[in-house]
Amino acid sequence: MLLLLILSLAPLIAILHILREDGTLVKESKIQKSIHKLYAILEPIILKSMNMLIKSKFWTENKIGKAMFKALAKMLWFLPHGVVIDYNTVEKLIKMIAESGDGHIAIGPCVCKRALGIKEEPLNTDLTILYGAEIYKEVLKEEYRELTPEEALRLLKEFEDHKLIHELFACMNKGTWTFVICNCDARYCVPTGAYLKIKDGIFPGPFKVVVDIEKCVGVEDCGKCLEICSFNAIEVHDGKARVNDNCMGCGLCVEKCSGNARKLVPRENYDSPILKREFLLKILPDYPR
Repeated sequence: MLLLLILSLAPLIAILHILREDGTLVKESKIQKSIHKLYAILEPIILKSMNMLIKSKFWTENKIGKAMFKALAKMLWFLPHGVVIDYNTVEKLIKMIAESGDGHIAIGPCVCKRALGIKEEPLNTDLTILYGAEIYKEVLKEEYRELTPEEALRLLKEFEDHKLIHELFACMNKGTWTFVICNCDARYCVPTGAYLKIKDGIFPGPFKVVVDIEKCVGVEDCGKCLEICSFNAIEVHDGKARVNDNCMGCGLCVEKCSGNARKLVPRENYDSPILKREFLLKILPDYPR
């Protein structure tokens, strides 16, 4: 019944403010704003339902169940999907929003933790932006508060220190409908969990990690990348840590590397439904064209 309700709302889900792929802001109708408010109310229920599927062996390990789960995920394409972004990109995005003069930023509790009843700190890691900040402050007045850009940047650094993964989310699989920067604990993040099980829910970011093997001090003397990576992107050969194609580009391992052997480099011909090249170049003008 819940899924039928969600599907019936699919054509209507939209926003008040949307960030165009060229970086400009426009306004949409009140009806669209109202529909997204309804989504904000339903969001914990949706996430809890999806988490039940993720934790079920039938839906994630049984061949038929997994195929059904993937098909369901495709049907729910209009629900928020995320793209993994590194600290530097998030920082520049926040500054771009601040400079626009029409961008709002607010902070509230992680919706995944709230849906799953997790009380572990930090709880307030949901960095809503643009129309998302307006909607969540209105729908969940007691939980969300407005931030200055300076406050947002300070919190972002704290989230990075807590080894949280930064993910930029948008509805309808379109970057034009960006509404939140989630700072995710992979142990509880439902979209990240869905990705790890069925490769749906989030997309790789515009960067990937490369390793200078000569500088790697080895996993016995360091191994921090093995501990911190949530995407099974680290492989050990001859005692040294290498990066495979699972790397999503969060960059957390780069900062923690004892030998300074890691760095983020742009992906070749990068494009994603959420972080289109035109949008990306507004945030990172020096990104390869």
